Order: sequence, then structure tokens, then C-alpha cells
Amino acid sequence: MTFAGAVTAGARPAARSRRALRAPRGWPLLLVACAALAVAGGTRANRSEVLGPPPARLLIADLRGRALVVVDTGDPSSPRRIPLPGGPHEMVSLPGGRVAVSLEQTGAIAVVDVVTGAVVRTLEVGGLPHGLALINHTLFVTDRATDRLRRFDTEDWREEASTPAGAWPHALAQMPGGGLAVANAADDTVNIGGHAVAVSHVPETIAVAHDGRVATAGSLGGAVQVFSRTGAPVSWHEVGGRPVRVLFSPDGSTLAIALSADGAVALIASDGVRRVDVGGVPDGLAFSPDGRWLYAGDDAGGIVTAIDVGRGATVSRLATGQSAGAILELPRDR
Repeated sequence: MTFAGAVTAGARPAARSRRALRAPRGWPLLLVACAALAVAGGTRANRSEVLGPPPARLLIADLRGRALVVVDTGDPSSPRRIPLPGGPHEMVSLPGGRVAVSLEQTGAIAVVDVVTGAVVRTLEVGGLPHGLALINHTLFVTDRATDRLRRFDTEDWREEASTPAGAWPHALAQMPGGGLAVANAADDTVNIGGHAVAVSHVPETIAVAHDGRVATAGSLGGAVQVFSRTGAPVSWHEVGGRPVRVLFSPDGSTLAIALSADGAVALIASDGVRRVDVGGVPDGLAFSPDGRWLYAGDDAGGIVTAIDVGRGATVSRLATGQSAGAILELPRDR
């Protein structure tokens, strides 16, 4: 979800160049422990650290493999791959065990039944559909080709009137109580509650906490910024490393940032900023419901790394496909 190269005044950034690392053919799925048992002062690590995260079901966007991959980390020998008519960028959950997926390069949106693995609908919408958000029965989609926010009724999939956005609207997220926050990559702004706020250079990501705080990051500016629900500045963190995705933990106490150029994830909390090396080109992020675990996807090699948030340490690595972009954690019964 980044752009290649710098953005010059008056010009739109070029589309992101995905790193062309080759993955082996087939779908080997390996769960490899990569962290030794923690020993501090001669004391054995507690049992929860040894066992690692509990089993989880993850839905992973494999952009280069043109598929969604369903993985049960408790049984990693049997991934389920759902082929798509294009490379998936962003995902959002819909009612009834379905997800909407943006297929930017093919100008389409796919509706996928995760339970059956069927693509139940493909909307040929044109343009460059990217960011997604669902409010009630309306799917909002950023279109970087038209600088507009497009809307689709999810009951009959009819397109409704679009609204103007900033320059190259990239990511968006729902605000508490309705409304949207939008990151505009080409004019270095985020729109919060209808007000444009200047941010770090080339913001491609946005996240909203349960209390209404909004976070974004400049993928070329290298700064992470947090605002109140009214757009007032809350904090600023220079992290570097080409930050391409931000995500609040469920309770809002931790902010995770994928640093795509540094092979690392930054964790921002009340005790400061920590960095966790994960390798590859970090992109997709997903917290466990209790916030204890963070899953980070490698957009170049298809590896998903599980991170113990409290210790700031990796505990396992899972090979899932050719690339691992956006990640959703699914209920265990799907």
C-alpha cells in the first residue's frame, strides 16, 4: 500500500511498486518457532510465553497470488485458498460471513463468501478502487482515479452518488457514531469529520480507536501522528522506515505501525516506542481480540509473524502464499 519514489509538487505519486521477490511454487505452510524461551535472571519463561498465541483464523490478502488465504494457525497444514479475478488490496467484513475486497488493478470489487470460498459477486466499478469501509448498508470506496469517495448499497449493490475527497484518497476508516476518516496521499492531508488536517508526507493509512482518536503515517515523511476525534493534535512520533499501515489495539492502548523499508513493526504505547524486527516488507496488521498478540504480514514473502505485544517479541512465523497484505481475524466458527 505504498507508492514508489518521491512526490513532486503538483504531481501525483506513482502507484506503489511491489517488490519482486519470488516465492516457491505451491503453498507450503510452515509454522516455525523463531523465539527461544525467554530467560531473565535465570528464571524460566512463564507458560503463556512458551505456548505462544492461541489458535486463530486469519484471512490474508495475497496480492501477487490473486487470492485470499484462510489460515487456521491451530492447524497450519491445511490452508484454504480463494482465487480472485484480480489482486486483493483491502478488505472489510460484511454480514453473513462475507467480505468485500478491493481489486485495484482490475477496477473491481469482489464479494466473497468466506465460509464456502465462493466469489459471489464481482462489481466492475472502474477507476482505482482501494480503501473500504462499511457503515450500515453502505460500502464506501476510495477511488484514486477520480479523487472521489464512491458508495454502494450492499443490499442490491447499486452505486449511489459519490462525494469529492482529497487528492488520491487512499485509506479510510469509520469514526465512532458514523462518519469517516480519510487519508489523502497526494495532498498530505487526512479528512476527519469533514475537516482536512495537514500530516506527514504521503499518508497511505489511517486507523480509528474506539474513543475516536485517529492515527495516520506519512509513508515518505516517516512520521506517525495521532489526532483527537475533532482533528486536534494528540501526539507525533518520528519512526522512519516507510510506515505504510497503522492499527490501534482493541482497547486503544497500543498503536502498531508496519515499517515496510525496515523489516520491522513499531509499537507505540504509554511507555514509548518499541521496534520488533519481523523481516521482509511488513504491511498487513491484525490484533487478537484481547490485544495480546499482533499478526504482521510480509508483502514480499507471504510470511505472517505473530508478535507478543507485551514482550515486544516475535514468537512464530507462518508461510501463507506469495504475499501477505491486509489481514482480518475471523471468528473461529468460520
